[in-house]
Formats: sequence, structure tokens, C-alpha cells
Amino acid sequence: VEKYLVSSRYNTPKLSLFQPTKSDGEKSTAQCMGSIGLLPVMIFLAATVTTAVVVEILPHGKQFFQWNAGDAKEDQSKVQPTYAIFGRSPTEEHLVHVVTVLERFGYQRVGVNESWNLLWAHDYPFPSMSHLKQLGQHQVVNHFPGCGFLTNKVDLCTSQLPFLPRAFRLPAEREEFLEYAKDHPDALFVQKHNEHRHIKVRAPSEIAFGSNDSFVQEFVQRPFLVDGYKFDIGVYVVITSVNPLRAYIYTGDVLFRYCPVKYYPFDPENVDKYIVGDDYLPTWEVPSLKKYYNRFGGSMRTVFEAYVRDQGMDPSKIWPQVEHIVRTTIAAKEKDIMGILRNYRTHNFFDLMRFDLFIDENLKVSLMEANMSPNLSSAHFKPNSLLYEQVIYSVFNMVGIRPLQATGGTLFGESSEMLTADKNLATDLNKCAKYDCDKSCNRIECDLCLACLSGTEYDILQRAHQEHLHRLDMKRILPQPIQDLKKFNLLEDTANMTKRNAWLTRWYYNKCQFDATWCN
Repeated sequence: VEKYLVSSRYNTPKLSLFQPTKSDGEKSTAQCMGSIGLLPVMIFLAATVTTAVVVEILPHGKQFFQWNAGDAKEDQSKVQPTYAIFGRSPTEEHLVHVVTVLERFGYQRVGVNESWNLLWAHDYPFPSMSHLKQLGQHQVVNHFPGCGFLTNKVDLCTSQLPFLPRAFRLPAEREEFLEYAKDHPDALFVQKHNEHRHIKVRAPSEIAFGSNDSFVQEFVQRPFLVDGYKFDIGVYVVITSVNPLRAYIYTGDVLFRYCPVKYYPFDPENVDKYIVGDDYLPTWEVPSLKKYYNRFGGSMRTVFEAYVRDQGMDPSKIWPQVEHIVRTTIAAKEKDIMGILRNYRTHNFFDLMRFDLFIDENLKVSLMEANMSPNLSSAHFKPNSLLYEQVIYSVFNMVGIRPLQATGGTLFGESSEMLTADKNLATDLNKCAKYDCDKSCNRIECDLCLACLSGTEYDILQRAHQEHLHRLDMKRILPQPIQDLKKFNLLEDTANMTKRNAWLTRWYYNKCQFDATWCN
């Protein structure tokens, strides 16, 4: 109706119903009018003219259709997004901060068997929820099918990646382990299970070789110490896409956990000297870190860096190692995860993990494990609540789970040209024009031109663009950041990538050329 009114207002011919026709065209029109009856035609024309006059004299639309803020809130409540929680624990204290952030965003909790927009699963949900293979457009789950290839401790630690202490799967690699122990008589080892319990330093003769689903790993004996305490660091990572890979690392802070008993004199029988448990020593109770944390407001990461500098060492060498470890580990498992993902119609998944690492006395970083559902409970240490909620807030914003007032009541998965339009995705226009990519997409040079994008490819770039806009304290690590555009060799960097990972890397490279914020 609106299009018709506007057309009538500006395009109606200036005819007089009482003026005789003169041209052949007008005669032809009159004949047609006669054939369908003069009265209906005159009524139609009269209605058209009347409508145009009424539209002209009406007040402006903003005055005529007044917008009521109360109506807006009522409309939002009708489309209030929902979330459900899947978990086997009888309590939910470990999910308090997840629930807090979602309720602040305006999300309403429903049962797992009801209609939900977000499923937050503390346990791996896919074996018992087969319908997740058919997720709707506005549904998302906080785990990727196949993420166990990253978080299964036996599989990960026996991957023989260079930053993992040497490990052997038991009982299958018993002979290889004994040979290694013979060649390294001073080495100590720990035996671990997927449950990550009862870890203890042991001599090779004390290893239980008959234990299934376990592995033995070399123990790093000379860790970096803070006031004599050993520690580990927990880095929060979120994977937002597989094939192509997109992953981010949280830079707002790092979880530092210190052993409650000083490392020296070393005693393998006292696990509190070298194993971080639930009752670890927090940053704000470590003597040399108190002043930086309590008096000067530092974060766990920045106060640790201050301590490292006090020892005459450079902490900046730590974080590039951390990023390399996380990036390499995820990339190494992508093929395995893709094999599971093929069974799922839609890939509306993201995965928040925590990579646990430790640092030796020379500031060399090693990987311990990746946790599928990291502990986000501040029950033991209330000051950690801010870290957990900031992590959750950053992740949710980036993947499209945002406060209703910030999205105008829209749900994630709904695109808006105010956020992302064609012009935000278009890159390398000169090449697209040179090869006439709007006419033919047969050349590889055209595969990033808008006219040649498939629906799936357009969606990938759209999501990547919106993640970039909303990433807050999340830093992209996949595709790999471009530290120096002039020295970056695109062909060399993408040579060993999958086709789709190379394609997305080239898009980020194109964006980086014109806007430095896209470089990393």
C-alpha cells in the first residue's frame, strides 16, 4: 500500500476526467476503458486522486504514528531470547556467573527439552542430544562436536607436539616409555588419567602399566618460581568456527594459580609443592605480588610481569609463545573435529576453553592441558568473579549473544546492514574488476569477490566481520595475526593450509592492508 501511495502521489498523470482525448494513444486508452466499463475506471481514478490529496495533507509520519517506548519493551518481551543448561552435576554453583551474565542480558531460562536459543552445556551434550544435529537458525551451543580431540588429556598430551613434555600412552607405549626412561636416567614422570586425579611424581618403577586410559608424562623439574612457589597459568580461548578456523584468546587477564607450599626442598610425596589444587594460593596472597595487586590495582597477569621484571627478565617473551601454542594445538586437531562436524546440518557452535600452561626457569612455556568446561566458579576465591564475568561477557558479545537493549531485541544469527553490509565484506576491488569477476567466477582470483561468494561463504565473512566489531578483550589468533604487513608472505603463509583456511586468511590480509585493526 505504501509503495502504491507514493507512486500515486508522484507518478499519476495530470488528466482531467472531462477533457476529450485527442491522440491515437489516448483513443486507444479510451477504447480499453470502454471495453471494461467506464464506471469502474472512473471510480478507480477518483480513488487514486483522492488518496494522493489525503496523503499530501496528512501530518508527517512521525507525528501521525507515534512510537511508544512502552510498546517497544512489550514487543521485546514477546521475543525474549531463552537459554537452557545441560549438566550432570547436582549443583550449579560453577555456573553462577554464566547465569548472572545471561540474566543481565535479558535472557530467560527454560528447560533443555523446551525451545531455546542458547544451550550452555557444562558436560559434552552430543551423545545424549541427537537433535543438536538439526539446530535452528537462531540456536547456538557452547561446544563444538569433536572438541574432545582437544580436551581429552590422553589424546592431547600424547600428540607429540613440540611444546608438550614427552608423554606415552599406557599400556600401548610401555616399551617406548621404558626405553626413554633408560636414556634419561635423571627424568621424573607423572602418571595421569582423563579425570586428572591422584597425580603424583613417580619413578619409572612405580608406574602402573596395566592402567587403561592413562598416560605417563615427563615432569619439568626446574619451573619458574614466584617467592619460591610453583604455579600454572590459565588462558581463556574461544573457537568460533572450524573450516575455516577462527579462534581468539582473552587478553583482559590470565588466571594464575600458585601451589600452597614452596617448591624447595622438593619432596615428591608432598603434592602441594608441585600440583595446583582447588585450594591454591591466589595472587593477592603471594608476598611479592601483594603490593602490585592490592596497592596499585594490577591484574594477575600484570603483577606477575612486574615480578618478572624485578628479577631482571623480560616477560614479553612469554605471550607470543602462549599464542603459538594455542594456535598450533587447535590447528593440529582441526581435521579430526571436521570429521565429526560433517554429521551436523548447521554449525552454530562456539567453544570456550581454558588452556593450562606452565613456565620454566628460562621463561619457556609448555602446555599441560586444555579444559572443555573450565571452572567459572568463584566459590573458593570471590575476587575471581570479575575475571569470570568479563570473560563470559566478552565471549557472548563476540558470538552474538548480547543485551537486548544493545541489539534492539534481535537475536544472534539475525544480520543487520547497520552492522555488516556488502561494502564491509568487499575486498581487492581492482582484481575483481581486472578479471571481470561479476561476469565469470572461473578464475581463482575471483573467489573473494562478492559476486562469486556462495551463500555459505558470505555467511562466513559476515560472521567474521561481526566478531571483529564485538571482540572487546578477545584477540584473534586464527587466522594468524599479521605483525608486519611488509614482511608478511601471503603465499608462504597459506601454502600448507586447507583451501578454506587459506581463503579466509587472504580476506583478513586484504582487510589488513587498509585498516591496521584487522591485522591482529
